Amino acid sequence: MTDGERAYRRKVRDLVQEVSGEQMREYWAEQQAVGGDRIFPWAPSAHKLLAERGLVGIDWPAPWGRGATSSENYILSEELVGSGFPSSPVTSSHANVRAIIRNGTPEVVEEHVPKALSGDRRYADGLSEPEAGSDLFALRTTAVRDGDEYVVTGSKLWTSYAHEAEYVSALVRTDPESTRHRGLSMLLIPLDAAGVDIQPVWVIGGWRVNQCFFDAVRVPVSNRLGPENEGAAILSAGLADERSLSFGGTDSRLLLARLLHRFAGAADDLDDSDLEAIGRFATRLEVERMLNISANAKGARGAENAAAAGSMGKLYGSELAQEFAQWLNELLPESIFRTEWGVSVDDQLAADAEWFVRGTVTMTIAGGTSEIQRNTIAQRGLGLPRGA
Repeated sequence: MTDGERAYRRKVRDLVQEVSGEQMREYWAEQQAVGGDRIFPWAPSAHKLLAERGLVGIDWPAPWGRGATSSENYILSEELVGSGFPSSPVTSSHANVRAIIRNGTPEVVEEHVPKALSGDRRYADGLSEPEAGSDLFALRTTAVRDGDEYVVTGSKLWTSYAHEAEYVSALVRTDPESTRHRGLSMLLIPLDAAGVDIQPVWVIGGWRVNQCFFDAVRVPVSNRLGPENEGAAILSAGLADERSLSFGGTDSRLLLARLLHRFAGAADDLDDSDLEAIGRFATRLEVERMLNISANAKGARGAENAAAAGSMGKLYGSELAQEFAQWLNELLPESIFRTEWGVSVDDQLAADAEWFVRGTVTMTIAGGTSEIQRNTIAQRGLGLPRGA
């Protein structure tokens, strides 16, 4: 990291230190009250504090943001998640707003960005579809042009927090004769529009995602991001941003720090194998952190292997988080599948460890499966040919 990035980390840490434990508990109670979940925690008051300090949308282009590097954005996410701060405003739907600023008309930008900054508007990703699996380009949702509107028909699956958002950024097929990545467009679909039906899908981690159905939903053409039939490029930029985040590593480091705090001065309560495991996980989690910092630095300077670096961090971090979660729950066996979030428990660390072992199940799938990451590393990082 540069001297400026290290100074920026200190600035974020100073902000976090200002928040008392009581205030942090109020943030989490608030995010529960607004229907938030643990994988995408969001509290309006926490968002307001971050916005007041200029920490929402730091990587958005001016005048809405200051064009911060992806490294700075990663630092912000790492510090907030690592402190237990409800950090979804800067790690999830803000990526959709960045796409709006880059690709929307001036009118669309003026309509959406101020509301996103204030926390009055949130966005969900409408990418995956039933029966398509991880193959995003196998989508079937269509958008047929009818004058100044598109008529959207189809469905999207695994749309996280669509039940909380006002809009979904949906990848749709606008050229009926096209196949694969050709003929796709990105539309901002209001989730309160006629013909939209949002149904819950509960995942093993205990949180809600959704299936969104679109029955002849009319969407203004002005809600399209970028040129018609060129949505694949917008998708690629968004996925690169997503994979440069930490998939479980930052949460693992937070849980490890809490475990070390518990056993401070009581190492004799652990056997040698547990002490050795703590050392190994501490080392490997630092490797995961360095991989993500490196991937973000490469992305910021436009390195050719930035995509492969992001896939390396995503692959390593998600699989390491699963391994760490399982070990932690074996160390705290009373937590295994016995707690529910929001229920009063005697051992909060054990309860959070139990939630984490469920949550990590999805981490090797979300954001592109481990198989996809290995293909990216092989082809873009090592220059290997595609398999027969």
